[in-house]
Amino acid sequence: MRRRRATVPATLAAFLLAACGSAETDEAASPFEALFGGGDSPAESRAKQLEQEDIVALCMREEGWEYTPVDYSAQFPDQPEEELTGPDYGEKYGYGIARSYELYEWPYLDENGNNSGDGGFGGGFEDPNWEYVSSLSTGEGERYHTALHGDQADAEASVDGEGEGVYTPPPLEEQGCYGKAQLEVYGEQPWNDPAFGERFGDLSQQIENDPRLEDAEIVWSDCMYDISEEYDFFGPMDVHQYVANLFAESKGQEVVEVDPDTGEISGRPGVYAEGGWSSNEDGEAWGYVGTARRLSEDEIRQFQGMEVGVWRDDQGCLDESGYADLRRELEQEIVDTIQEEFPDLINPDDDRSADA
Repeated sequence: MRRRRATVPATLAAFLLAACGSAETDEAASPFEALFGGGDSPAESRAKQLEQEDIVALCMREEGWEYTPVDYSAQFPDQPEEELTGPDYGEKYGYGIARSYELYEWPYLDENGNNSGDGGFGGGFEDPNWEYVSSLSTGEGERYHTALHGDQADAEASVDGEGEGVYTPPPLEEQGCYGKAQLEVYGEQPWNDPAFGERFGDLSQQIENDPRLEDAEIVWSDCMYDISEEYDFFGPMDVHQYVANLFAESKGQEVVEVDPDTGEISGRPGVYAEGGWSSNEDGEAWGYVGTARRLSEDEIRQFQGMEVGVWRDDQGCLDESGYADLRRELEQEIVDTIQEEFPDLINPDDDRSADA
């Protein structure tokens, strides 16, 4: 009775599988990535982000406000530029959990495991505009944010078939200087169209309900369990959380169950997990308690070796079960349907060239 369907949205699963780096699935971009992009290198992504910030600054000056462009990458200085997907990355770093710690947390921790405040995930975000915005009156601050992000009152609210609230943002050109800058740098994206988003979500859910995928998950699960009884997983998406939990434990933290709505630790009224919590669509939630100590370089390397071993086992079972290939096939079916139903959104340049 170990088996249960993994409840991960198809879009997330696609990119997580790409990050895992199966040798077969990385011969070309996944169908979703090929359709929507997302293959920029770190340098290309930073260049676009800085271009967008420069456009925001110019726009805000034209609106009568001060704005200093924000270089988000500078919050993590001197980081190596490396591909975060592909079999080469997986063979070196597994799922990248220890690697992420090594790059973005470890350099900023003191000997007791506390963040020094110089940067990293726990160091806080330094906004160069904070002092200026703080000097504005309440009314000025409201007008400033309207110029920056648009009037949020223009967003449309509705209720879906299950009674859940649905937020529909206004067009990008009406979302202040940020929206205008995003439109100029990245262009109009299909995701900005509510009808597209709803249709894509419906099609993605069909992947999760496909019995062929359930069968492949069962084969994958059995394959992993045959390797080790520690691999008691329901689906491929469970492995990343398994490794993350082991890493937290290696730093001296305890994994605990929490209330998915409040983050309160189960059986400990008024006590909450440090640093927030994670949950899944089954209503399960977990977090970490205890002070995380700073790992040594040798400990990072040792854990990374274990992580790579789990990754290799995972890749072998993905190949044996045909799970990755099947998901790729199902994603391509979605892409074909979307391209047929939304040709103007998917290939807007084609229409413009035809009109010309």
